[in-house]
Amino acid sequence: MGLKSWIVLAAGVATLTAGSAQAQCAGGPNFDACMANTLAQAQARNTAGQQQIWQNYLRTYGPWLRQRYSVYRGPMTFDQFAYWNLMTANGTNVAGAMQAQRDQFRGNQEAYATVQQGNDAYRQGMYDNSARTSRSAENYSQGAIRGNSAQIDPNTGQTTWLPYAQPYNQPFMSGGQTYYQDQNGYYQWNGYGWTRMQSRR
Repeated sequence: MGLKSWIVLAAGVATLTAGSAQAQCAGGPNFDACMANTLAQAQARNTAGQQQIWQNYLRTYGPWLRQRYSVYRGPMTFDQFAYWNLMTANGTNVAGAMQAQRDQFRGNQEAYATVQQGNDAYRQGMYDNSARTSRSAENYSQGAIRGNSAQIDPNTGQTTWLPYAQPYNQPFMSGGQTYYQDQNGYYQWNGYGWTRMQSRR
C-alpha cells in the first residue's frame, strides 16, 4: 500500500467508526455512555494507526529525510520537517497536504461545535428538569397542602390558584378578580360575562 493510500485510510477510519457507533448505540438507555466509549475506542485505534504510519514512514524514509534535513535551513525541527514530508507524500502533493490541514481544522471546529451542542442540550435538560421539579413541588404545595387548583387565566394565559372548597355557583373574589365554580370547572367574570378557565395539568 502506497503512502497516499495509508493517509487516506487513516483519515477514513474515524468516519466509518462514528457512523457504525451511532447505529449500534441508537435507542439504547445509555446512549451517551455508549457513544463516548465507542468513540474513545475509535480515537485510540486512530491514534495507534497514525503512530504506526509515522513509525513505518520514519523506518522507510529516515535516512533520506536526515540527508535532506542536513541541508534544510528553515525553522522546522526534524520531526516537523519529517511530518511535512509525510503529509506532502515527500513533496509530491503539497496541495493534498494543505487540503488535509484545512479538513483537519474544519473537523476540529465541527467536533467542538458538536461538544458545545451536547453541553447546551445537557444544560437545557437540567434546566427543564429543575423547572419540572419546581412545578411539581409548587403543585403539591398548592393542591395538597393549601387546597388550591391551578387554573389558566383566559385573558393573560397565566396560572391562577383558586380554592377547591368554594361552594358551587357562588361567585367569590380572589386577587381582585371575580370567579365562580360549578361541576365543570371555574369561570372568570370579564366585565360582561363569564369565561371558562382551563385547568392546568
